[in-house]
Amino acid sequence: MRARTRIALFYAAIFAAPGVTLPFLPVFLAARGFSPQALGLVMGAAQLARLVATPLGGAAADALGDCRLAAAAFGLGGVAGFAAMLAEEGRGLLVAGVVAIALASGPLFPLADAMALRVARREGADFGRIRAAGSLSFLLATMLSGVTVGRFGAEAVPLLALACSAAAFVSALALPNLGLSPARGRGGVLAVLRLRGFLLLLAVSGLIQGSHALYYAFSAIDWRLAGLSATLVALLWVEAVAAEILLLTFGQRIVVRLGTLGLVAAGGAAAVLRWVLMAATAEPIALALLQPLHGATFALTMLGAAQHIARVVPAERGATAQALHASLGPGLATVLFTSLSGVLYARLGRGAYGAMSLAAVLALVLLPPFAACVRRRDTAP
Repeated sequence: MRARTRIALFYAAIFAAPGVTLPFLPVFLAARGFSPQALGLVMGAAQLARLVATPLGGAAADALGDCRLAAAAFGLGGVAGFAAMLAEEGRGLLVAGVVAIALASGPLFPLADAMALRVARREGADFGRIRAAGSLSFLLATMLSGVTVGRFGAEAVPLLALACSAAAFVSALALPNLGLSPARGRGGVLAVLRLRGFLLLLAVSGLIQGSHALYYAFSAIDWRLAGLSATLVALLWVEAVAAEILLLTFGQRIVVRLGTLGLVAAGGAAAVLRWVLMAATAEPIALALLQPLHGATFALTMLGAAQHIARVVPAERGATAQALHASLGPGLATVLFTSLSGVLYARLGRGAYGAMSLAAVLALVLLPPFAACVRRRDTAP
């Protein structure tokens, strides 16, 4: 089995559990008695745990020179976290399970990105198509979870996620050895953090990706309160991810034509439009028309960030750089916005999406200085 295929299977495995939990974990916790404010705090705590674990996991993988062992260890941690959530009593154990899952799963995604970018460069493969395996898995898992939750209730959520997490552990064991030398010392990390373009990327992509926090945490709850069925909620999430998959699979010409700056700018502009309109309506037809914007707000921003990091950071520091970006960029912003979204949603309802649009506007304001850094192509030693 070729390296790109093994990494694609790993993507598919690690994205399955979020396909269950992103739309339906808040529903599960609400069914267990968590208020909107408590939900925001718990989800924010999980994001904070991910914020801490992600760069540590990336640095550990680079120090080993092989992502397989680190990925397998984190995959096993995810299994333990979801197993803890099966307990029928005790909010403390539930919260501990949610935090443990965040600690374990956080490093997996930048590890996969670093490996996929390395293979894409070495073998002339399309990074977007490798990454699309994760999005397709997310889509299928969301469809399955929507049908299952609709039939059996929210208590099915941790069981489904546990099965997905077990698959992630197994797939990590089959990852290829990419032949990278272990990275030593701290100089490479500090060199990356000294890049002005990298710091601006953290801010720009963080604001755009972080603006999804309200959607991730409260869209399913808001749509259910508006009268949408669990199946329809799942289908709306599926539609968004389907747009993402189509762009990743067939959008190579768009990626090449837009370049790093164009990709990020398009993602930010689409985010402004998406959140302004979602603040105004929860009508199914309107939502169905808006959900394809996820292909721009998420996928284009992600591709632009990954492209920039691959250009300015050496391969042996790839996992560290991807993890630093995931943690200090989108991760940090999502921690702040998720905690804030509980308060905003409790007071404003879906009108809170307006605040998310302001975050995307601020990202666009930061584009000119980021563009200057992209053109200079500053690189880390």
